[in-house]
Amino acid sequence: MAWLKTLAETYDVYGHLAGVDKNEQAVLLPVSHSTFNAQIEVILDLEGNIQDSKKLEKGDDVVTIIPVTKDSATKTSGITPHPLCDKLCYIAGDYSLYTGDDKEKYFEAYMKQLEDWAESEYTHPFVQAIYKYLSKKTLIRDLAAKGTLELDSVGKLTDDIKIQGLGQTGANVRFRILGCDGLGKVWKNQELFKRYSSYYQQKLVDKELCYVSGKVESCSDKHPSKIRNSSDKAKLISGNDTSGFTYRGRFVTKEQAVSVGYNTSQKAHNALRWLIQKQGYTRDESAIVCWMANRDMQVPDFTKDSVNAFGDIDDFDFDFDSLDMDAVSNISTHDTGKYFAEQFNHAVNGYAGKMKLDDKVVIIALESAMTGKGRLSIAYYDEMGGKQYIDAILNWQNHCKWRRTIKAGKKGEEKRKITCECTPSPRDMALAAFGAQKSDGHQQMDSKGNMSLAGSSIQKPKQLEADPKLLRATVKRLLPCITQRSAKIPDDIIRAAAGHVSMPQTISDSVWYNDVLCVTCAMIRFNYEKGVKKMDNFLKENINDRNVLFGRLLAVYDFMEQCAMFERDENGKVKEQRMTNAKRYWNAYSRRPARTAKTIEENLNAYEKKLNGYQRKKFEEWIEEIMGHMTIKEYDNRALSEMYIPAYYQQMEYMKNELWKENSKGEISNECIYKQD
Repeated sequence: MAWLKTLAETYDVYGHLAGVDKNEQAVLLPVSHSTFNAQIEVILDLEGNIQDSKKLEKGDDVVTIIPVTKDSATKTSGITPHPLCDKLCYIAGDYSLYTGDDKEKYFEAYMKQLEDWAESEYTHPFVQAIYKYLSKKTLIRDLAAKGTLELDSVGKLTDDIKIQGLGQTGANVRFRILGCDGLGKVWKNQELFKRYSSYYQQKLVDKELCYVSGKVESCSDKHPSKIRNSSDKAKLISGNDTSGFTYRGRFVTKEQAVSVGYNTSQKAHNALRWLIQKQGYTRDESAIVCWMANRDMQVPDFTKDSVNAFGDIDDFDFDFDSLDMDAVSNISTHDTGKYFAEQFNHAVNGYAGKMKLDDKVVIIALESAMTGKGRLSIAYYDEMGGKQYIDAILNWQNHCKWRRTIKAGKKGEEKRKITCECTPSPRDMALAAFGAQKSDGHQQMDSKGNMSLAGSSIQKPKQLEADPKLLRATVKRLLPCITQRSAKIPDDIIRAAAGHVSMPQTISDSVWYNDVLCVTCAMIRFNYEKGVKKMDNFLKENINDRNVLFGRLLAVYDFMEQCAMFERDENGKVKEQRMTNAKRYWNAYSRRPARTAKTIEENLNAYEKKLNGYQRKKFEEWIEEIMGHMTIKEYDNRALSEMYIPAYYQQMEYMKNELWKENSKGEISNECIYKQD
């Protein structure tokens, strides 16, 4: 029950925002309120006379906050009216006259409930005006006269006419009262929210022990849905299965299994719904949200990459505009990533200094077996101190990072591409391990039937995709790696990602490089740096490691062919453009390195002649240096571990830097080595 208690306390912290509609942001629902999508808006005056009406189409502000009862909030059948705004069959006294359906009992139940509120001490002028008007039983007649509803040839309300794709007879109706400025919208009037909440609280008389608060109060066995979104019917607490195994076998009644106070349940569910809408991760049929429970302060979103994790924090002191080359014209392009890292780390340290000793951060992850229905389960839950959370986030971001290109920027602003060292999001990692790329067009093939280089498809290749259930399960497994400093990324995830890296021919080159290779290297780095070792010294620390040496050798073969292939003609165009032999044979090389290395070497003979003298000399030196550390015993066909992958990357970067120093004319560029889509 800790999660319910914490969420209820969170609601109290942010309670002053209940019902406040600000800058089109998510609205924290008041207690005893829910939402529906309205199709019709009726405009009345304070005397209860209709003044106008209109249809609400998709794109309008249709989401409407409405008062609800315990029964009406969870109604599926039977006569359970909402207290104020509802469907036509409840609020139209002439519904049966215009449809032929006998709904008199629906209208009577609604009016009896509305009358009780209108005559109570918690009444409101808006409630009285609506009650006076609906008592006339002319709603459908008036709406038809104003053209809001349409009747058929015999004067009946027809469902052939749709409003937001819904037949007219099932339309939801809301009210606006004239002469009250913007406050006339009953779905935005906070005074009306408060009066109904107070009115309904005093109607709840049966009291029991609340297992969450430990107090004797009015309890409820019906709890809200619509937690992840407005169409979500799955519930976190459900006890309506009297013939199944919800509680049978342990308890006689559902109240013995769990008893939660109505007020506590409302606060907890409304707070969770609001947090998910405002700052939650809702993808792949799951919902993950992290928040500060004890005070109004935004926390970094660990479900995003390390740069965008802070991008949505309003008071995060970092100006993404400073990344424009005009603003940093005195900094060379090669050093822009370093400049970004220094400025960004300074901003992160400034944010971390705002944490207090008594801060409490909470993380919750929800998922359901069936989409949008059934029961929600809490897949992950954790509470920790604010400083502990920031330390865990910074540890994750400092040790699970790699240089790659991402889109970043402040919330509401246009995102821009940034190349920097950053930590991939957990979803990026799941896609690197299990994703596949689907293209809208056909890939072009070379003369040997091999897939050609990135960017050569007829249509632009899509990004990586994977089964939502697999992504959800993988992201859930990665959460403890972020929040618990002792946890490592599971070996099977890294092995799967390494296998994905070993098949570059199945993915466009830029996606393979940025979203698979770099992300996999970041994951390997996280586990590698659990001890005293650092990835910055990876090649030196593992200078005699067989896996590392074979990875370096593969990089030499790959880069050698790239340098030869990207030879330019007199017009400056690249003469040849296709996948290198190293990438074509990559998968076989990772499984049988010694045998495949000989095949690659034989295919490189023709390309070696295209290199200039300096290039040929450097490649010979690199191969000689690598083979000098490889013993005859280790030069065999045992499959390589994932450690060959960062070795490949670092050797490649080292060689590019060495040749760029010599090649002042820039004939070899990053664009031609890793062509972007």
